Amino acid sequence: MSRVRCLLSIVILTMFNLVLFTSCEDNLYYSLYQDMPRMEWDSNEPLVFSIPPAENTLDVAVTLGVRTTTKFRYKDIVARAELLDGDSVISSVPLNITLYQGKGATREGILLQDNYSKPQSFHMQAHHNYTLRVTHLMRLNPLDEVQSVGIIVER
Repeated sequence: MSRVRCLLSIVILTMFNLVLFTSCEDNLYYSLYQDMPRMEWDSNEPLVFSIPPAENTLDVAVTLGVRTTTKFRYKDIVARAELLDGDSVISSVPLNITLYQGKGATREGILLQDNYSKPQSFHMQAHHNYTLRVTHLMRLNPLDEVQSVGIIVER
């Protein structure tokens, strides 16, 4: 009898783990960072990200990420993200990226910090090619001590 209970417990535990692992879903749809030449972000050269078309209509959240060195002298970055469908601007959203003084990661001997905007909701039509054009709106140009800028698209 105890063998049956033990076997039944193993089967139930295995089924529970299987359900748990299959229910966990990766929400990341697309992510790409572009390295800045000379560690400068020039507002006269917009960054362009092509978001791959979705098979189905999706509601996503788009987040802008900026990787700076600890020598970056501002507490925030103001940027604009324009969503394009072909050549047409669908929406233009101002973004504020607050920098924090937390732990960073070292890359090639430089201490870097990742900073993010608040996610912006967006409805993607199936089989459409979307482009996100990003420009910083800071008075100082170019912004130095910026290692890379990227986008994160989550379902």
